[in-house]
Amino acid sequence: MKTPILATGPLMDKIFKVLIIDDDRVDRLTVIRAFKGADFRTELTEAIDCASGIAIANSCQFDCIFIDYRLPDGNGIELLQQLRAQGIRVPIVSLTGQSDDQVAVELMKAGASDYLSKAQISPAQLRQVFQNVMRVHNAEVAVELANQQREELLAQKEEFITRMTHDLQTPLVGANRMLDLLCDGVFGDLPAAVKSNLKVIEHSNQDLLQMVRNLVEAYTYDADGKQFNFVPIDLIQLITEVVSELTPIALTKNLQLGSEIIDRDCSDANFQIAGDRLELKRLITNLVGNSLKFTDFGKISIKLTPSTPTFPTVTIGVADTGSGISDSDLSNLFERFRRGNHKRSNSGLGLYLCRQIVEAHGGKISVRSQVGVGSTFAIEFPDIYRST
Repeated sequence: MKTPILATGPLMDKIFKVLIIDDDRVDRLTVIRAFKGADFRTELTEAIDCASGIAIANSCQFDCIFIDYRLPDGNGIELLQQLRAQGIRVPIVSLTGQSDDQVAVELMKAGASDYLSKAQISPAQLRQVFQNVMRVHNAEVAVELANQQREELLAQKEEFITRMTHDLQTPLVGANRMLDLLCDGVFGDLPAAVKSNLKVIEHSNQDLLQMVRNLVEAYTYDADGKQFNFVPIDLIQLITEVVSELTPIALTKNLQLGSEIIDRDCSDANFQIAGDRLELKRLITNLVGNSLKFTDFGKISIKLTPSTPTFPTVTIGVADTGSGISDSDLSNLFERFRRGNHKRSNSGLGLYLCRQIVEAHGGKISVRSQVGVGSTFAIEFPDIYRST
């Protein structure tokens, strides 16, 4: 049964439908008189046992239910549990005897909204209890509604991003394929100047395609929807693979790209961590690609330092001789959609994703930089094999 969303104004602004479940006619009349003496309007319905109370509660939408603890066919806790199990979530107030404080506590633990001693029932006391349970209930309904709206918005956002990224990636991939064919002379020879301009267009398309993919990954992390496959990863092999794939890009800019493996032949050195290979490769590729973008002269170097018995941490450093990062940009470099002041800065998602990947692997990432000199990104991963 759906929970009604009640008005949050004064009690007298609404006629409240109340169900009273009590087998004692005198006690029911006491509650009814208290309601009639209160300064708010009610429509009262009576039931004399658990069975009839449950049937009536399921047949009509009530704003509040009052239940006696001792009933001919069960007790208040059993009745309360049955009502809640059937989806009735409106406030339920238990009616107790004068010396039934322990019973009241048990009812509250079972899910009652409040309790009211029959010996103390009066219009003022009834109003106070009723107003309190309705206020709490309204607040809970408001929170639930807000959460439901948030989930709906997130679902709409997810659908939008899924459609948008699919619709963007497909034509970009197709356009790049066509540009490759044109540059390869499949449709006839082209002047060198035309090929050069086509390459510029292709590189721009590749940047845009990467931005779209970063957007998908960032959303996946933000939505806690990222699934990882943690396996033993040989970082020497992974770094060698990244260097091999990105070297052609470095050569087009006359840059040196290489790696340095510290203590490679040391018997105590460990270059292996537990991680998701695809995500770790994305991490290193993003960092090296970022360095390639902002470096015009010199070199980019990946330095791998193994864990040892005395220092169980594997460290990866990516250093470049690029333009460097200003102090104003360093403070929020790894934030979502952070755009630097450099003219080549794009969506600001690449380094945000790097941080997400590192933290998902239990590590931490930092950066040192000097404008005009270069930057060094340092990643530290715990060696869980050695620490265990």
